Amino acid sequence: MKILSKKIAIVGATGAVGRVFLDLLNDNFPGEKDLYLLASKKSEGKKISCGNQEFIVEDLATFDFKRADIAFFSAGANISGEFAPKAKEQGCTVIDNSSKFRKDENIPLIIPEVNGNILDQINLPAIISNPNCSTAQLLVALKPIHDLFEISRVDVVTFQAVSGSGQNAIEELINQTKSSLNGEQISRDVYGAQIAFNVIAAGNLEENNYTDEEMKISFETKKILDKNISISATSVRVPVIYGHSIAAHVKTNKKVDLPKLNEVLDSQPGLDKYSNENFLSPNPVEHAEGKNPVSVGRVRADLWEEDRVNIWVVADNLRKGAALNSLQIMEKILDE
Repeated sequence: MKILSKKIAIVGATGAVGRVFLDLLNDNFPGEKDLYLLASKKSEGKKISCGNQEFIVEDLATFDFKRADIAFFSAGANISGEFAPKAKEQGCTVIDNSSKFRKDENIPLIIPEVNGNILDQINLPAIISNPNCSTAQLLVALKPIHDLFEISRVDVVTFQAVSGSGQNAIEELINQTKSSLNGEQISRDVYGAQIAFNVIAAGNLEENNYTDEEMKISFETKKILDKNISISATSVRVPVIYGHSIAAHVKTNKKVDLPKLNEVLDSQPGLDKYSNENFLSPNPVEHAEGKNPVSVGRVRADLWEEDRVNIWVVADNLRKGAALNSLQIMEKILDE
């Protein structure tokens, strides 16, 4: 049994990602743990369990990070911007799940299966950033393709679950579904549009007419995998609670050897590869929700060009897209 000897602070412990992180922490370190669960003043005093232990939520604003060795942040960019530097100054390494530090050249943006070697070179305490949820699952799937054939361009469409927008979005999807089936008036508080039985743009529109969700994928792919890769994304929100799906069209600088690619995908850490036999295509409900690996299927050579391949990727956006990636970063730090 692995023993967790470090003291861990979880900022945003009452949120959806924080709860998943606690579950993963208990699964990977089932013994006694020193945890500090942190949230806003209004959540102070709440009791949350991790395994057989029960912890009382503390007020983030008054917490002394000298009490912790590692802090996992999942409470939004504003909170991270205010408290992550303070935590580092007090000797605590931060693993941040928000977008706050992803574009900072001095802060590593890490997917352990893709560029985890960078962690070997950093001095602690440090701030380490988690990528966008869609980027995380996409690049786990693209890494072996890039290693084999050198990717030059990727065009993707992401189909993003509502849990990526938080608990309020989950509740709104459920309520809208019930209201729609019962012929009742539908509230549109989270997205400003109906999400039940519908598909809408994901993210906020930027000046170039791409959404921030789409631009995150483009920027983060270049920072994490290869700055020379051209990537364009279209991101939509779909009426799925857990699990993002991605259709990716990949252009390479070399001819794609499909048997070799399938062989490598079958053995890639962090990936579950699904064969095209019997049309077994991974889907969010059966192959993503509550599961750790990224699932890849529908691996097809392009119909027209030998240097292109198409893939379908699904993963639990709260796990590999957030909490699991953070835990993997933490484990690699602990191994050093």
